[in-house]
Amino acid sequence: MKRKRVDEAADLLRERAGGILDCAVVLGSGFGGVLRERVAGAPVGYKKLGMPQPTVPGHAGEAIIGELHGRRIVAFSGRFHLYEGYAADDVCYPVVVAAHAGAKTIILTNAAGGINADYRPGDLMQIVDQINLTGQSPLVGEIFPGAKERFVDMVDAYDPSFRKLGRHIASEYAIVMHDGVYAGLTGPAFETPAEARLLRTMGADAVGMSTVLETIAARALGMTVVGFSLITNVHLTGQSTSHAEVLDASQRGAHDIARLIEGIVANLDVPVGAAAVE
Repeated sequence: MKRKRVDEAADLLRERAGGILDCAVVLGSGFGGVLRERVAGAPVGYKKLGMPQPTVPGHAGEAIIGELHGRRIVAFSGRFHLYEGYAADDVCYPVVVAAHAGAKTIILTNAAGGINADYRPGDLMQIVDQINLTGQSPLVGEIFPGAKERFVDMVDAYDPSFRKLGRHIASEYAIVMHDGVYAGLTGPAFETPAEARLLRTMGADAVGMSTVLETIAARALGMTVVGFSLITNVHLTGQSTSHAEVLDASQRGAHDIARLIEGIVANLDVPVGAAAVE
C-alpha cells in the first residue's frame, strides 16, 4: 500500500469534509443510500480516491463526505471483497485512508446470514466479537502506513462503551437487535447447512464475507470500532439463499441501520449514561 496514494486520498477527504474527519462509516450490501440524504455533502467516486470500483451489486463505489449531526464524516458506499480477487490490503484501504484523514471511530455495517436459531430475517446484530476464517490478515507482510502495532490486541475489538450506546439507541427506537459474534469467511458461495452448524458450534451467531479484516486494520491504526449486521436470512432453516434476497432484506432494514449510525455519530463524545439519542 503506497504511502503517497494514501496521503493524497486522505487530503481529498479532509478537503471535501472541511477539516479533519471525526468518524468513518463502511456501508454494507444494499445500504449505500441510507446516508446520502442525511449527510450534508456531495459523494466522490472511488476512482478519485485511488480505489477500484466494486463489482458486486449493492456496492455503489462512492464516498459520501460531509457533516452529520455536526461531525465531519465519510461514509464508504461499497466494499472490495477477497472473493473479487483483492488482497487484504486492498480490502482495508478505505479504513487506512479514513484513519489518515483523522477519523478516530469507524462504524462497520454488513448484511449477514443468521446462525443463531433465535435470529429472524430483519433483526439487527451488534457485533461484540469476531471469528476470522478468511485465512488472511492485513498485518501479514509489509505493514500498511500508520499501523501502530503488528501484534494487535483483539480483546474488546468492538468497543464496549459504544456497544452500550448501541443497545440504548436500539431500545429508544424499538429496534430488534441482538449482541452476537460475527464469523467472516472468504465466500462467495453461501454456507452449506453443515458449515452453518459447524459455525454455530464454534460460537458464531452470524456469518458474512467482510468486516473482520477491516476491524483488524482499524485496531492496528488505533481506531475505535463499532459493528452492526443486518440479518438477511437464517441458515439453520435449510432454505436456499440468493444475493438478490440479501439486497432486498438490506433495503428493508436500511432505515434501522441509519438510525443506529446517526445515534452513534451524534454521541461520539458523550458518556453513554448521558447520551441524548437524536
